[in-house]
Amino acid sequence: MKVPRTSIIRAIGSLTNMAKEMESKHLELRRITQVCSILLRAGLSPTCVSRTLVERCIEEQQKDGGWIAVSDTVWNLYFLKQLDHQLYKSQISDALSFLQDQRNSHGLWGRSKRDIERVPVTGLLLHLLPELADPDTLSLLEQLWRGERNGLTYKAAYTLLAFKRNGYQTRETSLIDNTVSWLMRNQREDGGYAPWKTHPVYSDVYCTAVATLGLLQYTELVSPQVLNLCLQWLEANQLPQGIWAFHEIEDGASWGLWALVELSGHLGSS
Repeated sequence: MKVPRTSIIRAIGSLTNMAKEMESKHLELRRITQVCSILLRAGLSPTCVSRTLVERCIEEQQKDGGWIAVSDTVWNLYFLKQLDHQLYKSQISDALSFLQDQRNSHGLWGRSKRDIERVPVTGLLLHLLPELADPDTLSLLEQLWRGERNGLTYKAAYTLLAFKRNGYQTRETSLIDNTVSWLMRNQREDGGYAPWKTHPVYSDVYCTAVATLGLLQYTELVSPQVLNLCLQWLEANQLPQGIWAFHEIEDGASWGLWALVELSGHLGSS
């Protein structure tokens, strides 16, 4: 039996407290459901989720099936799916229909139907909600990434997350291998990630965690040293409270926890 890493326990504790505080202050719903969704992925029992939060999520769903916009709907929908797919079947179905309708004129997703298509929005959506993926949509994402490749580390990672979750075989046969290789090359000497290697900002938890999750989709192509360095960065830069230095604290901590859990599952816990 594996023993959970202390870093994971600290992050879970901190995020659990933050979710309660955000709920008590009635902060933006998506921020709370994102935290709770990742806590559920980390092993939190659905029975630990506040009933009032679930009721708020249902009450704030609009008649068209969505919430505020695309990203809000993705996280709120994913939250309900993780709690009980059958119990919230109608809310989930309505939300999926809303997201289908929010594709822009090119067939992908941005912040809204009127927005340009965005790799991070589309990639995360297709990873969390594979019901919305089909070969044509994934081919459009491939085209979008080919036009933006070797630009931003997190865009590379979101593309890999979508491809792997849906078993997509790229039309450009070497695209996944090249994307993984480029992402590995952009790891910094400290083990972390920024938007790209020579970007003037410091490595941060968001870029590092998202890059890690992308690399974990294709571990057969990734050097174990790269993943070990990702783990070392995440643990070395975690604050005693279980969070990381990041503008939206709960957002950074959520991504950090998700990456830690997946890394520990792959590398083994200690």
